[in-house]
Amino acid sequence: MSRNRVLSRTMLLVGALLVFLFSAGPVILSFIGSIVPDQAIFSYPPNWFEFGINFDNYRYIFTGQLPEVYQAEGASRSMISDAARQVPRALLNSMIVSGTVALINLVLGGPAAYAYARLRFRGRRLTFMGLIMAPLVPAVALIVPYYLLVQQFGLLGTKLSMVLIHSIMTLPFTTLILSVFFGRIPDELEDAAKVDGCTPFQAFIRIFVPLIRPSLLATGLFAFMLSYAEFMFAHALGGSADSRLLPVVMTALARNTDVSWGLLNASIFIAVVPSLLLVIVVWRFVVEGLLAGSVKG
Repeated sequence: MSRNRVLSRTMLLVGALLVFLFSAGPVILSFIGSIVPDQAIFSYPPNWFEFGINFDNYRYIFTGQLPEVYQAEGASRSMISDAARQVPRALLNSMIVSGTVALINLVLGGPAAYAYARLRFRGRRLTFMGLIMAPLVPAVALIVPYYLLVQQFGLLGTKLSMVLIHSIMTLPFTTLILSVFFGRIPDELEDAAKVDGCTPFQAFIRIFVPLIRPSLLATGLFAFMLSYAEFMFAHALGGSADSRLLPVVMTALARNTDVSWGLLNASIFIAVVPSLLLVIVVWRFVVEGLLAGSVKG
């Protein structure tokens, strides 16, 4: 193996390791911080596992049972935040809202992207430009108009309002991304479908959707992640604890300077894991689809 090849391979491995540490490092540290006592986190030199590991923080978040260290007589319980108990409910709310937003993006964004990419109709260029320019408006400028609209329709503090707002925010991106993929499909396939008697809708369902299925999944995942992490509208339009979304609860936890580090880290890890699992599962199908497409090509 030549020296240049060894050097380039080493640089690639170092780069991959740095990206891994930058991406996965905070998740790994939050998990370690959630299963060791607070005094172990700040031990110097670091000896995180000197006091053993436990899952008391997770037990408190899901069941309300106090961690053993806070049950001792004289222990300060001011570090136990009630906001941590809201994490499971907020997580469920965020999963429902984000999943619905992703579904809406696929159901509405897919046909819209197909129409803009493959069909010719009056006002197509103008409306497409309007759709693309809409996300350029600063989100902070839209809070008051959206708040008044949501209040007018009696949806303040409901998950439906967040689904609508997040769908409005993400649909332009979905339409833009999918229109690029629809535009790359050769015209000969569409012409063949017309010869066989397919209507535009039938061609969309039977030919175009199967061809860009990996891109559809990736775009749906993108919409899911945008909705899952959105904070500003969730905070401004959110209501009671029953409908509160995860970013709002996590912010309340992080702003509490007295909260137990173990509880905070456990909440962070719980918030990350579902979306991480979803990315792994969906991305597997996306990569398999892209590889299959490249082999067929």
